[in-house]
Amino acid sequence: MNRTLLGVVVLVSMGLLAGCATTRSEIKLTAPMVASGLVAKHASKDQIVLVRSVVDERQFEAAPKDPSIPSLGFEGAAQATMETKARAFGRKRNGFGRAMGDVLLDKSQSVTGVVREQLNAAFADAGYRVAQNEVDAGASPVLVDVRIKQFWSWINMGFWALTLNNQITTDLTFSGAAQPMAVSVHLQEQHMAVTDSAWTEDLGKALQAYRTQVVDKLGKLSLTP
Repeated sequence: MNRTLLGVVVLVSMGLLAGCATTRSEIKLTAPMVASGLVAKHASKDQIVLVRSVVDERQFEAAPKDPSIPSLGFEGAAQATMETKARAFGRKRNGFGRAMGDVLLDKSQSVTGVVREQLNAAFADAGYRVAQNEVDAGASPVLVDVRIKQFWSWINMGFWALTLNNQITTDLTFSGAAQPMAVSVHLQEQHMAVTDSAWTEDLGKALQAYRTQVVDKLGKLSLTP
């Protein structure tokens, strides 16, 4: 490829990125389904599990140099509402690498809600009975308290392609257990342009990897109330 053509390709790519990067996107994730194939690998358990709490401990910064640190455009992190922060999971970048528009979950979803759904599905995959509330949990469920340390997607700029990163890190504390169980997933995918469908697809892959890791770790534990 000669230099002239190469320059045209680069400029066009930058223009496409800049055009969509200034807007705020909202994506909707599909609810996880219990994978019956996974259940067969684990002994069915009579123990009931209840995810009692999910706390979002992410800290948003105004203008971090590291794109893996949560931030918000438009009104900025300081002025953003709690509802916006609860749904935010990524930040777009223009063709020059500058942070631009935000990427949020759909108004019907939140980061804590998505993590709760994935964990409920993972417990079911591992053979546990999952309660949706304290009334259904009965007298002696295993209680799970979750702290979300990181749930963020970011772009690393490259000359030929962009790398979309997804990091999900949580601590799960079980009643009757001395130490929390850490679950951490980092997924990287390359794209010529990061569209709304790429954000959706890659986050979905990261959530599936997160759920698989939870199931694997649960297979090594014996949960008791």
